[in-house]
Amino acid sequence: MYLKQVDVIGFRGLNRLSLQLRSNMVLIGENAWGKSSLLDILSLVLNPEKRLYQFKASDFHLAAEEYQELSVNGAVPQRNHNCMVLFTFSESQHGEKEQPQCRQYRQLFSEHEDGYARIYLRISGELRAGKTTTEYSFLNDSGDKIQLKNAKTLVLLIISRHPVFRFRDARLQRHYHTVRPFCIKGECEGDVLQEEIRSVALLLQYYFLDNQDRLLWQQQMRETSKMWTQVKSLSQRLMQDKSGNLKKRVLFYLSSMFERGKGIRFSKQTRPIILFEDLETRLHPRMVAIGWELASHLPIQRITTSNSVELLAYVRLEHICRLVRYENQTKAFQLSRRDLGKEDMRRLSFHVHYNRSLALFSRIWLMVEGETEVWILTELAHLLNINLEMEGIRIIEFAQSGLRPLIKYCKKMGIEWFVLTDGDSAGWKYSDTVKNLLEANESVHSRLLTLPKRDIEHFFYSEGFENVFYRLANHIPQRNQVVSKIIQRAIQRSSKPDLALALSDEMEKRGANSIPLLFKQMFYKIMQLSKQQERV
Repeated sequence: MYLKQVDVIGFRGLNRLSLQLRSNMVLIGENAWGKSSLLDILSLVLNPEKRLYQFKASDFHLAAEEYQELSVNGAVPQRNHNCMVLFTFSESQHGEKEQPQCRQYRQLFSEHEDGYARIYLRISGELRAGKTTTEYSFLNDSGDKIQLKNAKTLVLLIISRHPVFRFRDARLQRHYHTVRPFCIKGECEGDVLQEEIRSVALLLQYYFLDNQDRLLWQQQMRETSKMWTQVKSLSQRLMQDKSGNLKKRVLFYLSSMFERGKGIRFSKQTRPIILFEDLETRLHPRMVAIGWELASHLPIQRITTSNSVELLAYVRLEHICRLVRYENQTKAFQLSRRDLGKEDMRRLSFHVHYNRSLALFSRIWLMVEGETEVWILTELAHLLNINLEMEGIRIIEFAQSGLRPLIKYCKKMGIEWFVLTDGDSAGWKYSDTVKNLLEANESVHSRLLTLPKRDIEHFFYSEGFENVFYRLANHIPQRNQVVSKIIQRAIQRSSKPDLALALSDEMEKRGANSIPLLFKQMFYKIMQLSKQQERV
């Protein structure tokens, strides 16, 4: 059994969110869009201490004006609020609920149309007159509460089967853990394996768990290079472990570092969920790669938040989930298995994922045919006082990857998009692609600009900038001259980036009014699309 879905209403920074989980998921999204709130509710409810978390007044989602009231009237909201979290657990295999280990909570399962039975655990909270209440309950497939005499015992049992462990910057941790000595018996290379596992545990504790007694830690962490080499060696062992026995054993020993007091005791039925929060804040990209490779071989469910371009390059596109905050809810966007074909995935993975991972963090993609458009539009944005990075706008050329897979990916991931095409025969084909992918409520003008000339160079030539081309081509104006040859010679004698800079310098000399109206209108539309994802 595993955690398949989380639904959140009214908790901290999340007004409303529905998120389908996978065995490995990387969450990306801007600050204050709900990533931390999601990790908070997971770690608070499914906690390793096996206790029933009780909501506090600060856990309830408030409107912007209520935060202003708090600063004036006191620390407790005066209005009534409700919050709800629904965890949906699913069978990992058909008929799992009939197995002996599920006997204690078999009555909680509800049948589902996909053949995998579900368990629905709901946590409801109410804030009234400054006081909070919390209720744990199980639901059936109709959403009705299941009447149980031992509900609390069953809730604690479910929590113990799916504990959440949160790895974040140790300097932010409030709880501390002690690494217990490992003793691996029955292995011919036991001493080496034990040292490798201990190195993993110490590195985890130093960087992500324990912030106590830094002087003592500095003494223990003198040979970090050797320890990372041991982690790399352990990753290679796990990669060669075809039976999976070593993977389970390593996970069991690493899990023991969290056992303390009356917390969770690990068994074969325990399915931990690991939260990695911004690994790149503490680790060098090479160390991130080593740690990520190790985690990929362990039988655990992982949820990672990251702003790292390097880390995204290690992750498959279908494992990336993008959170976008709108006025009344936060939406989760991710690819499903059949959204893109094999060839489209290959093109996207190479053209965008590996070479332009920064684009995955952008609000909007401005898609253009070639290199000249990238350079010229970048300079135009500068002249119009538009900071592309600050506005979340990314210019992407689509000639190599194809336009259709890029647009389909944008639509599935909640990324706004706009396309600029040439006015030649190829450009009209691209325009037809855009029109075929528009939604019923979208106008073609909000997503597409087709140049009235064959390409962007000819467009600027016709807009009164022929002197720039003459200068770069070292050409003297003549009668009946062939424009295409002048443009081609200008590019050959300089370069496309030089041409873009030359056009930009000329427009800067003439003033902003010399910028073609067509591009001013285009950037206005793009800015409007970007603002649809403004924080609230």
